[in-house]
Amino acid sequence: DALRLFILSDSPPEKDVQWSEQGMLASYKFLQKLWMLHKKIKKKLELEKVEENQNQNLEKFTNQMINKISNNLENFSYNVIVANIYETYNFFNKYIDNKINIKELKNNYIKILILFTPSIPHFTSECLEDLGYDYDIEWPSVNENFLKEDKVDYVIQINGKKRAILNESRD
Repeated sequence: DALRLFILSDSPPEKDVQWSEQGMLASYKFLQKLWMLHKKIKKKLELEKVEENQNQNLEKFTNQMINKISNNLENFSYNVIVANIYETYNFFNKYIDNKINIKELKNNYIKILILFTPSIPHFTSECLEDLGYDYDIEWPSVNENFLKEDKVDYVIQINGKKRAILNESRD
């Protein structure tokens, strides 16, 4: 999987891969970090009680990732999928320390692992097996309600130069 991750992350499919041992080592180390995150999530799933508080951030992030990765697969943008994997790692690494609804965490984490399957299949297979997931794997569907943003970025330009970005409500 480290080799596959390195080849996919290096460049778009229409360009040749520039081999480097440092890039290969970086991919291997990132997979190790993903495995440590998986262990952290599994520990959280085993230790925590089911929380009733429902946080929409995880559901929203998962649906955005489903949309992004699905579109990137269709467009053969594999290097962007690897960037999405890094983005997901950063999100979960920060999010896991909060109080979380365990059922929601497990469902969304399984969806994320399924999204990673085309890029790092052996890793995701191990993680799913470690979680006790033995169902048929189906590509997750997007809930369009979570893709709508309440706020929009408005770029302010004066004489062709960006001066500010306003994050305001859609209306």
